[in-house]
Amino acid sequence: MMISKHYEEFMKMAIEEAKTSLKEGNKGFGAVVAKDGRVIASAHDTEVTDQDSIAHAEINAIRKASKIYRKDLTGCLIISTHEPCPMCTGSIIWSNISEVVYGVSIRDSIKAGRDMINLSCKEIIKKSNAEINIHDGILKKECLKLYNNDIRKLVRKFRKSEWTITEEDLLNKRMQWFESNKIMIRKLKGSDLEKAYHLILMKIGIKSSEAPIVEKSENKIIFHSKNYCPSLEACIILDLDTREVCKEVYERPTEELIRRLNPKLRFTRNYECIRPYSDYCEEIIILEK
Repeated sequence: MMISKHYEEFMKMAIEEAKTSLKEGNKGFGAVVAKDGRVIASAHDTEVTDQDSIAHAEINAIRKASKIYRKDLTGCLIISTHEPCPMCTGSIIWSNISEVVYGVSIRDSIKAGRDMINLSCKEIIKKSNAEINIHDGILKKECLKLYNNDIRKLVRKFRKSEWTITEEDLLNKRMQWFESNKIMIRKLKGSDLEKAYHLILMKIGIKSSEAPIVEKSENKIIFHSKNYCPSLEACIILDLDTREVCKEVYERPTEELIRRLNPKLRFTRNYECIRPYSDYCEEIIILEK
């Protein structure tokens, strides 16, 4: 049996396949088939681009591997970013694959609100009497990002380069949010700079420990954001430069939000210090004289 180190190495390859899927406009699944510690096939789903409802990542990978070993994949391992669906599990059984490894389970996806057939590959394999070892939860945290609804929405928008539309939509939503939360906003304490800082945290829904202030004066607050960020994850998936995306999409809506407190407030970032090129995003609130 392969050690977990190999599982993680192969899962990273499957994750890259899933990212390619999302870049192409497919559904974000990746799979790798390996034998004797060597990858013999890797693939992602092409259901959308090929207009083929059975072109799942596992099936595409099995088809590639079968061209090398024909129908019998005895001794092979398949690693998938997501638990194989009943159709893919059937293909795994019929191809005689010996081991299945996956990251996110069908149950995880159902809890997240995704439409799935609620039948685990473990149940199907058990009823088939096939001798297949199953290992789940491998690099689960990384795999879950592929199926996060907020990240996937941004991937769709950024993939189409709809940055202007995204910026305008975000600006409108933040203005509406401000109007809907005026009572809470009036309770903010401190100077206008401090209120602006806490307003940003309130809107994003994070604690000050996730974006600590590192410099403070009468006309400036600098803080380092380390919070979970769907936009960051979407940019990583699509290989986009966060310095460009954040400036084009997020800077103006954030500034317009805090200007509702005081028209002299300004917001910007130090784009030389922004994730993933840094451990944090350096963000700056300025009160003009």
